[in-house]
Amino acid sequence: MSGREWSELVGRALPGKGVPGAVRLSVRPGEVSALVGGQEVSLIRAVPGEADWERVCAALASQPLFGSRVLAGELPVAVAEVFALLGVDLVPRGWDSLVATCSCDRWEGVCVHLAAAAAALADEAERDPFVLTRWLGRERRALQAQVRTLGAINIPTMPEETTGNNSSGTAMEEDSSVSSGTETPAEPGSAAAFWSAPALPAPPVLPRSAGERIRAAAPGALADELPRFSEPGT
Repeated sequence: MSGREWSELVGRALPGKGVPGAVRLSVRPGEVSALVGGQEVSLIRAVPGEADWERVCAALASQPLFGSRVLAGELPVAVAEVFALLGVDLVPRGWDSLVATCSCDRWEGVCVHLAAAAAALADEAERDPFVLTRWLGRERRALQAQVRTLGAINIPTMPEETTGNNSSGTAMEEDSSVSSGTETPAEPGSAAAFWSAPALPAPPVLPRSAGERIRAAAPGALADELPRFSEPGT
């Protein structure tokens, strides 16, 4: 992408050739309304519920890169991918995902007034990407407050180090879950589960006499130094 990342993202999702001229744009939760060439335009979309916003804000808060920039009043374009991975579209997937209306008499497809409103929205998103979160149902300050709150909850608390005055002079025993090398699995749907890596696959079982076949196929000093693989179960 070029330096106009948000506008290009919106432009690809809502393409069209708009009518030239001034566009009066207004954005509120669930609706973009505009006055284009004397015609009234409306772009209506579904607004996610509180549970979806909780998951999105928790995912952003759990990553310092995203959380710090949101709190600083910035919205990186990569945030749109976080929304999408959680099943929420910050930028609509296309015209079919909207209820788009215009007061003009053209009913077939996307009229020039709708396209002009979408282009104006793209330009506004470039100036202030939080216009997209407002359209989706979250004002900038409300989003920042929720990310800040969830970030404070997700900060891990480190236990204070206690040395103890025991006879050995060593620190107190570590937590049993740490000393045993076990980890509590992340709760499904949580921010930790979203960012955690999948479990590694089990190591493959080597066939019998694998080392002998390698030496037979590639004899030489290097191949001769290969270890002989143990048979399974030995």
